[in-house]
Amino acid sequence: MTYPINLPKRGREPALFWSTFWDDEHLLGDWRVAPAGDPVNPGGLDATDQLASAIYISLFTDRKAPEGWRPEVEDRRGWWGDEVAPEGEQTYELGSHLWLLRNEVSTEENAIDAKLYAQEALAWLIDERVAASVTVESGLIEQPLRGIWLHILITDRQGEIAFDKRFARLWREIL
Repeated sequence: MTYPINLPKRGREPALFWSTFWDDEHLLGDWRVAPAGDPVNPGGLDATDQLASAIYISLFTDRKAPEGWRPEVEDRRGWWGDEVAPEGEQTYELGSHLWLLRNEVSTEENAIDAKLYAQEALAWLIDERVAASVTVESGLIEQPLRGIWLHILITDRQGEIAFDKRFARLWREIL
């Protein structure tokens, strides 16, 4: 199996030429310009945290909704590149189904769904031996507005924590 995001092994040149940096206040990812002295991409986009970028892409790109998800909805989203696998190769679908929860009420059941969707989206990290373990936790936020949080913990093959991020509130209910 191959995956469109090819993270480098330690000591190799980076495969991505940018990193996405998460902004907790605005709940979005953004790019930064690399300093002029950056050894990887001087004056281009900062590529210092490629694993985090791959995780953000995996979680926050819309994976195609399952067949029959909502018959009245024609656009099941998804990434067009999922349909263009090299002949004889199987690829993972890019992204997650987290977007399916956007218009849902925040409940314990939906928090569990968020955890399952995140695990599904990050499974490729284990399959491709980028990480030794992926741990996902989720829960319901009650106050001041209901919402769902996710905690992602990635351990590398040396047993060290490679990524540890709690997304404090991904969905907020409108009262």
